[in-house]
Amino acid sequence: MEMKMQRKEFSSLGFRMLIGAILMTAVQLISQGAIIGNKPEWADNINIGLAVTMIPLYVIGYPAAFFLMRKKDAGMIEKHRMGPGKFLLAFMMAYGLMIIGNVTGLAVTAGIGLIKGKPVDNAIVSIITEGNIWISAIYTVLLAPVFEEILFRKLICDRVIHFGQRTAILVSGLLFGLFHMNFNQFFYAALLGGFFAYIYVKTGNLKYTIGLHMVVNFLGSVIGGLLLQNVNMLELSGMVIYALYAMCVYGIGIAGIVFVCLNYTKMRMSLGEGAIAKGNWFRTVILNPGMLLNCVVMLIVMIVQAFVI
Repeated sequence: MEMKMQRKEFSSLGFRMLIGAILMTAVQLISQGAIIGNKPEWADNINIGLAVTMIPLYVIGYPAAFFLMRKKDAGMIEKHRMGPGKFLLAFMMAYGLMIIGNVTGLAVTAGIGLIKGKPVDNAIVSIITEGNIWISAIYTVLLAPVFEEILFRKLICDRVIHFGQRTAILVSGLLFGLFHMNFNQFFYAALLGGFFAYIYVKTGNLKYTIGLHMVVNFLGSVIGGLLLQNVNMLELSGMVIYALYAMCVYGIGIAGIVFVCLNYTKMRMSLGEGAIAKGNWFRTVILNPGMLLNCVVMLIVMIVQAFVI
């Protein structure tokens, strides 16, 4: 009976997450159809296109998802302070995990590109290289970290924390990765999402994960974007600048990976009051109608995006 109730809880979470994703996608498509349809000349303007999809997402889509994910009896996570030193360590570890996930995603999409005969489309690269950096920064550095952390850390982790910290971390990471709906971002989003969830369940304070999220996105989308748009890699000065940037980010990333390895055994996660019986985790958390349907639909979208679009 207990396992049945647990599966029901995760099934409800999966259905709610899927409905939320559908609503968010729908408001973006409706906005695109309504505005670009009346102003077709705007279709080729990447900055207008970004505004047309992002504004309804944050004004309508996310609030609707927040409403779906709310739960009156959600768990309360004890609050703990994170000092500057630990925050810096957490940033380096997060960046290391992002590099691992990014390299994995690039390898997977490169393999898919070989199979279909052309590279897999990466919309993020187009935004960074062609759009206005400071406009895209509003979405990637300011809005996305706040809204995504509220949904995937605060609401989801609070909802399932009574099943144990490990479960909250894994579910948050998986759903965050799937939510991006493409192989380019899935792997690093899942790893970062899980790590941010670990920080949240250990501190109970969303400001730390929002801060980490902002810094990681800033280094990737703003600093990286400025270099791509303004520095010619074919010139000697450009090669030097790119080399220094690569040494910096990969130095941080490699150090972060080392710290993850050194601290992994210390990252203990407590069991919740409703801890899932040993050996039943996958069946309880994933193999239920809601979560399974959400995973399958998101995976189909990712495959279509990679092979068809």
